Amino acid sequence: MHPWYFIEEASRAEVSQDFQSVFSRLVLSKTFCLEKDGKVLTPEEMLYRSMEAVNLSHGTVGAPMDVKFRSLISAGLNEQALHLWFETMCLSRSVVERWYEPWSYIRSPGWVQIKCELRLLASYSFKLSLDWEIASSPQVSQPLKDSVRDMLIKHHLFSWDL
Repeated sequence: MHPWYFIEEASRAEVSQDFQSVFSRLVLSKTFCLEKDGKVLTPEEMLYRSMEAVNLSHGTVGAPMDVKFRSLISAGLNEQALHLWFETMCLSRSVVERWYEPWSYIRSPGWVQIKCELRLLASYSFKLSLDWEIASSPQVSQPLKDSVRDMLIKHHLFSWDL
C-alpha cells in the first residue's frame, strides 16, 4: 500500500473526531478568506485541506500517488507545518496501528526524533510549486533551485555567484 492512503486516512480521522467544529471553521475560513492569516486553521485542518487540494488538482490529471505525496510535502514546507502534520499523523493511534507493525519506527516513541528534525525546516521560508510535476501544468524552469535561492538570500547565506 502506498503511504498516500495512510495520509488520507489519518487526516480524515483527525478531522472527523471533531467534524462539526472543523467543518464550520473550514466553511467560515473559505467564506471570509481567513486562511490567509495563517493563524486561523489548526495543523489538522491545514493537513486535511492540503490533502484535499492535492487530490482535487492532481486527481483530474491522473497524477500518480508519488507525485501527490511530493506535492503534499511541498505544501507542508510552504506552510512551515510539515513537522506538525507528521505529529498529527503519528498521534492518530488507531490509524497507525492499522497501517504499521508493532515493531515499526512510527509506532515507537522514535517518531518524535523525526518530528524534531522536520521542525528545523520550519525556520526557512519555502515557495515550492505544488503542481510542477503535473504534465499539463506549465513547467517552471527550476522551481527547487529558485526556492532555495530565495531562502538563502532571505537568511543571508548566499553567494554572489547565484
